[in-house]
Amino acid sequence: MKPDSRPRTRTALRTAVVTALAALTVLAAAPAGLVPAASADAAGGPQTYAVHGFDSSHHSHETEGGDRAYDWPAIVRGGRSFVYLKATEGLTFDDGWFTRDLAGARSVNLPHGAYHYFKADKEGAAQADHFLAALRRAGHTGGKPGELPPAVDVEECRHDGHPLRLDQLKAFLQRVRQATGTAPVLYTRRDIVDDCLGGTRDLAGHRAWLARYGTTEPRPLPGATGWDFWQHSEQARIPGTAGRPMDADVFHGDHAALRRLAHLG
Repeated sequence: MKPDSRPRTRTALRTAVVTALAALTVLAAAPAGLVPAASADAAGGPQTYAVHGFDSSHHSHETEGGDRAYDWPAIVRGGRSFVYLKATEGLTFDDGWFTRDLAGARSVNLPHGAYHYFKADKEGAAQADHFLAALRRAGHTGGKPGELPPAVDVEECRHDGHPLRLDQLKAFLQRVRQATGTAPVLYTRRDIVDDCLGGTRDLAGHRAWLARYGTTEPRPLPGATGWDFWQHSEQARIPGTAGRPMDADVFHGDHAALRRLAHLG
């Protein structure tokens, strides 16, 4: 997911991947007894899951010729079964495509959710109020038929010298839960919780939407036993979108379970 006003934190992740690959090259040359055993993919990668979706923001609509709208029927025909849409970021930013994409998802009965990009340098409760105000304007509660639980995107360890604080994240989660009656989904990576939040187990009770690109499943958050959504790529080609590389996700369940989560019985 891409923040509005700063380089993607995933740049650091890509650097880490390059470093890790270099390290693996060195390990390959080591004596066999010194190389740790590789972990097998837990379930054979994302293609073994039945329910595929994607997430989107205004950046996903940008093309050289200007912003391009989605062909929502083509998205559904292409096999996507849900979408999460960026609504807000920080205290003041509203995604310009949120309401239009919300209408598009609704028009094809595609289960849909909204997410907020959490800024480490802003108060959590105030960010929640900004997010909730945008949802109210759009007529989205996270609890109506077709709506997935609201989500918060946490991928900044630090912003403008301010570290990510667990108490502020908890304040956001609590405010949204009180207002909507639904516990928010937490989008993050395991290393964010380990490195930036001291490996806290306090987030284990939330539905987890975890990012890990490739075919190896993400590790659950500390204290948790699994995940609910897995963002496995940021380079997917999704028919019906604007032609840019997209974030692709799978749901850890079948279509019936997704429908229940989306209040569709």
